[in-house]
Amino acid sequence: MRSTMPIIGLAFLFLTMSVPFTPSAFGAENWILIDQNNDSGFFYDRDSKSVPTVGVVRVTTRVVYTDQGKVEALKTLGTVPESAELHETRYVYDIDCEEREARLLASTHLDKSGGILKSTDLGIFTEWEYLLPQTRMALVAQEACGQ
Repeated sequence: MRSTMPIIGLAFLFLTMSVPFTPSAFGAENWILIDQNNDSGFFYDRDSKSVPTVGVVRVTTRVVYTDQGKVEALKTLGTVPESAELHETRYVYDIDCEEREARLLASTHLDKSGGILKSTDLGIFTEWEYLLPQTRMALVAQEACGQ
């Protein structure tokens, strides 16, 4: 009788290599509230931080909309119907810690159950932008870069 352990081991290896290995991919998220106002709460996922190149950190942020904020966000999105149950938007940014600049890579708009309403890869369209002090992203940079 042959052992099935090598097959199980290979299957596990295949599965772990085919899924992006980030804590968020497995549901382990550590959202830190950065800012809130009448339109939304703005969060940073501390566990999503990675280092794609030296001096640059990649982070995921989350905007959770109030009813008022949802109306405004749906107007801005344009291609999502106003009847959509928009709950939040997640953004992926690269932050250059030394230069204090960020570049938006992707956005995903979700309903309350986590269903994707619209997802956009923006990396080829966006430029590095200086982070003005006390803006939401500057606060994320401060937290993510340890400054």
